[in-house]
Amino acid sequence: MASLALSRAFFHRTPKVLWAFTIPAGVIADADTFSSIISPSAYLSWHRTYTHSVLASLIVACIFSGAYQAWASRDLVSRLSARTVFVAALLAQWLHLAMDAAQWQGVELFWPINPARIALDWLPTIDPWIVTILVTAIVLPEFFHLIGSEIGAKDKRPRGFVGAIVGLVMVLCYVGLRADLHATAVAQMQNRSYAGELPRQVAAFSDFVSLVTWQGVADTESALHEVAVHINSSRRSSLDPGINLFKPEANPLLQAAQATESAKKFLSVAHFPKATIQKMDAGSEVQIRDLRYAAAGEMKREPMVTVDFDPSGKIISEEIVWASREMAR
Repeated sequence: MASLALSRAFFHRTPKVLWAFTIPAGVIADADTFSSIISPSAYLSWHRTYTHSVLASLIVACIFSGAYQAWASRDLVSRLSARTVFVAALLAQWLHLAMDAAQWQGVELFWPINPARIALDWLPTIDPWIVTILVTAIVLPEFFHLIGSEIGAKDKRPRGFVGAIVGLVMVLCYVGLRADLHATAVAQMQNRSYAGELPRQVAAFSDFVSLVTWQGVADTESALHEVAVHINSSRRSSLDPGINLFKPEANPLLQAAQATESAKKFLSVAHFPKATIQKMDAGSEVQIRDLRYAAAGEMKREPMVTVDFDPSGKIISEEIVWASREMAR
């Protein structure tokens, strides 16, 4: 929907065949979601990484414009150039990357130069308010056109142009409001103590519907704290006490688990890792999770690390698994 609104707003005088390139270009980066079918490890490596980079967007735009140049007739090229297809496909992808960067999972925008993930934590994975704005911006012009055609009125501007502009501006203003409220929530979390300790790192994650409720995670010396932040009309915040998850003391099992390849891979992208050690008849198991997933409400596709030890402390197995399946066992 964002790609369609972009096409209507900035390429309204071009043939609608352009939509056949901008809409796929706007969603093609999410092909990495299919990595979840392979394994949690593949999902951790691929999701929001290579396909969500500026380099990948340039490659895709080149492929789309080249395919168009090879397919289109001379008459069509005279009305819609391959250069326009390249620019439109590139802008659709950059809009996708910008919206994903505003979420909590982050994107490797500058891969392979810099593999760091950019995550602003402003938006939920699916924002119903943005969906509503874009649907309205696309559907209302069609509705008014249908009414106008019944009474014989003619469109003075390309259909959907004004609605697309208004919709994109409203989305931009909405994201700006989310960013401002996020900054308020983070500031409130930073300016308080947790169980007598000051935070070393905090993060606030947006609620699915509410703009003024944020789910926070604070990292202190001895524990990780899950709290809820509520912002009132005067921009003052209140924090629910939340849950204190105390960190395990350093021990050989935890050190050995963190040294495994699975744990290193997981910890390279985890922001708030929480380890637990479970004693079992056949030995012990160390589990490492990232509390961002629970705070953001993403429980279906949450990878976690499990490392199993025999009674002598020797590693039996290590792997990255789905937390939901592991918890259901």
